[in-house]
Amino acid sequence: MSFGRREVLACALALACLAMAAPAASAAVYWGENGGIGAANFDGTSPNHDYFQPPFPSDSGGPNCGLAVSDSHLYWVGAWGIGRVNLDGPAAPATVSPHLEQPCGVAIDSTHLYWIEWKMGLVGRANLDGSAPEPVLVSGLDHPCGVTVTGSRLYWIDWRGIGRSRLDGSEPEREIITGTGPGGCALASDSQYLYWGARGSIGRVSLDGLHNEPDFITGLGGVGALAVDRDHIYWADSNEGMVYSTVGRADIDGSDVNRAFIPTEAFNLAGVAVDARAVPSPRPLPSRPVQFGKLRHNLKDGSAVLDVWVARRGDLVVTAPKLGYKVLKGNPPPYLEGSFRWRLKVWPGKTRFGKKLRTRLRNKGRAPVALHISYAETGQLAATAVKRIALQQR
Repeated sequence: MSFGRREVLACALALACLAMAAPAASAAVYWGENGGIGAANFDGTSPNHDYFQPPFPSDSGGPNCGLAVSDSHLYWVGAWGIGRVNLDGPAAPATVSPHLEQPCGVAIDSTHLYWIEWKMGLVGRANLDGSAPEPVLVSGLDHPCGVTVTGSRLYWIDWRGIGRSRLDGSEPEREIITGTGPGGCALASDSQYLYWGARGSIGRVSLDGLHNEPDFITGLGGVGALAVDRDHIYWADSNEGMVYSTVGRADIDGSDVNRAFIPTEAFNLAGVAVDARAVPSPRPLPSRPVQFGKLRHNLKDGSAVLDVWVARRGDLVVTAPKLGYKVLKGNPPPYLEGSFRWRLKVWPGKTRFGKKLRTRLRNKGRAPVALHISYAETGQLAATAVKRIALQQR
């Protein structure tokens, strides 16, 4: 990695200014886990694995591949877009950059949001609220998957190494650092260094290019995401085999390495971020909508079993009409996009309405019913749905 004399001088001046206005130590750490976002105090205490659940389905359903946080908003990479939520409340999640093609990686500065589109090989940006998008800021990259911003430079990591450009995408340099190691996809920065993750290690290089330490921290698992503050470096640490991933932490000089700083119940974490606020209580959002699947009839007693797909654990009730029902939750692992399949069993019941259903079943063999269903994810507001079915009996 090489820099001109003028650039080294400018970098030194910028670092001096940043040192004079050093930020306070971070007070919150966030990570992506099982389709949601977890949060804890910066020392790992009071972990909340269900801190925030992004709306689903949407372009920003996720998180999928990256987190970033500003002084007011938390950003995440969804399957097809970038979402954000205001941390000071009320919670108003929104997709700020929709309809992207396999995004992976997000970074912010004081004015802009930057993202990677892995499949398209490009970096895009927009204002922090998603306005004035520039979908092709830098193009022609080789499967990029991480992005960071520091000073006047934008950096990315792809299969060839680490590249950079100015913040407006001009003066691109494709390979300022090569040999970042297999599996390298994580990238972070502070006022002095770039940090990158590889399989089993974290490397760093000073912004002036004079100090390159590819084995800055070793003995790790797969490093899937990175974040730094004034005092610490955080990463998503994936273990081999059927072992849950963790959030790791070390001092900023690479000492006091703790791979299991925050244990999780996810095999892969979808990003890590830190900021300078105490972790607020999550503000309830409407639960994500339920999805309905196969309906099975018991022709002997007129009951039926309906497959119901829900995003998270919670409570599901039939609010109307007054008939007999039971939710057979079971204990399956998360399915596609973190969904669970529950089975809702319904039958005429012993109410006055149930008597009418049984009479119709005897006379007609078929009784239409409009089920009014309420579903509340744990810690969220209830969502309602209506499903029309027909009980059958012979």
